[in-house]
Amino acid sequence: MQPNLEKVKIDPKKEEFKLRISGVELGKHSFSIDCDNRFFELAEIPDLQEGLVKLQIEMEVFEKMITLDFHFDGFVMLPCDRCLEPVRIDLDFDEHLVVKLVPLLEETQEEEDMWIVNENEYELDVFHYVYEAITLALPIRIIHPDDENGNSTCNPEILKKLEELTNPVPKEDEIDPRWEALKKIKKS
Repeated sequence: MQPNLEKVKIDPKKEEFKLRISGVELGKHSFSIDCDNRFFELAEIPDLQEGLVKLQIEMEVFEKMITLDFHFDGFVMLPCDRCLEPVRIDLDFDEHLVVKLVPLLEETQEEEDMWIVNENEYELDVFHYVYEAITLALPIRIIHPDDENGNSTCNPEILKKLEELTNPVPKEDEIDPRWEALKKIKKS
């Protein structure tokens, strides 16, 4: 009986992040990749609604080492933590990764800004590295910026409703039942 070999679906977007290193000439090489909506869908970044981040990778190959310089430039859309309306977050930052090539290594080892890989590896998959870099570049608190007068640019209807819910106005003729019960105890 033959084993059932199903074709594994390979997403072309993920394939863009695989940088060939085997047989590559020593020296500098450049790559451009767009981190578009398909990238963010594959990366499953929570709450990210859309975006386009242009990624420029400068790879320099040495005898037993590779340096990768990443430049990220673009934007992402995330919901505002206050009003839940979309907020555009502009990104423009750099990352640096050193890849050390060593013989007889079975599994890739990852440290902070260094990967140690087997010198016989065919390619480097930087998809997860790019995902992490973008995620870590996002602000902790995402809110609409204030205008030039210092007023919030969040959805005014939502702000009004939040104000009502956080500072409810008590009715004047309505007394808290706990106070009413305490008054009865005091009188008796």
